[in-house]
Amino acid sequence: MKKKKILFAATLLSAGIFACACNTNKTAVKKINYDYLVLVNKYSKLPDDWEKNIELVDVKNAWDEDIKVEKEAYENYKKLKQELKKEGVNIELDSVYRSVKEQQELWDEWSKDPEKGIEYVKKYVATPGYSEHHTGLAIDICLKKDGKLVYENDDMISDRKTFAKIHKKLSKYGFILRYLENKDDITGYAYEPWHLRYVGSKNVAKEIMNKNITLEEYLGSIKDINNNKEAAKYQIEKTLQKYFEDIYKDKIINSRFNVTKIYTHEEIKKNETIKSLKIGKKDVAFEVTYQLQPTDESDINELMIPNGEYDQELGWVININRLGILKYNEKKGIYSIKNFGTGW
Repeated sequence: MKKKKILFAATLLSAGIFACACNTNKTAVKKINYDYLVLVNKYSKLPDDWEKNIELVDVKNAWDEDIKVEKEAYENYKKLKQELKKEGVNIELDSVYRSVKEQQELWDEWSKDPEKGIEYVKKYVATPGYSEHHTGLAIDICLKKDGKLVYENDDMISDRKTFAKIHKKLSKYGFILRYLENKDDITGYAYEPWHLRYVGSKNVAKEIMNKNITLEEYLGSIKDINNNKEAAKYQIEKTLQKYFEDIYKDKIINSRFNVTKIYTHEEIKKNETIKSLKIGKKDVAFEVTYQLQPTDESDINELMIPNGEYDQELGWVININRLGILKYNEKKGIYSIKNFGTGW
């Protein structure tokens, strides 16, 4: 096993993830439809139906280990690799797809370690469902120089010249640099020049790279969110964060969201309850499951209405379901949360 994978804490501190071996069986699933702009980060959960729809292929990484990656992303990665090779830059795959189940097993395993314990795990291991590697679209690469692999984080971060050449070519093949420098307040992660993300569209990738913005910032800049599900989800989650900060003030530390449904205009017309709320053309009706992490001084019962559960071990109020409206103020150009229901 390579040294990088042994340095558990160091890797997780910068990436919030742990690369574990994947099984070697072919994934016999048919690609139905999924959005290459899907946003998964520390606060936004992987869509519940994502894993059953994703089309994965079996490949080998730089250490000849069996790994999986989303099919279209891999095809474009190969093209990127080939072009870079012509310029004297050799890249190899490191860590790519990791299932939610594997992440949960990792979480459980380390939670039971008497030398680590749950507090260590909560600090260093990505919460199952909240790692971008679940998407199959995130690709961690390493370098190959003079026949030797360069994979230590510090070594790659210091090799700015090589990674500048790599980053320059990304958008041509639909990739972006996911974790930019000085953007950790937005992405939740420090600079990772090796972490590439496939977004499907070369034009979208080019806009993101040329503007030196994050995926979050790009989704937040899309105005016509009714025709872009991922932009709508991002605006809902972002606005809910502010909504909860205003409502709960110093009663919570963190909040996480899983937008389970966004209503189309046709569905709104058929739903008398939602229809009665007089939703504007730029407003969005949604259902969300969310979780709250209370402060030590908080009354947990205040945060559990309605039908919430408290996970004693994790210290989160979980599984709260609600219906709400994302309202758009055209004059001010801002969003707000209205009619946030009491659950269903």
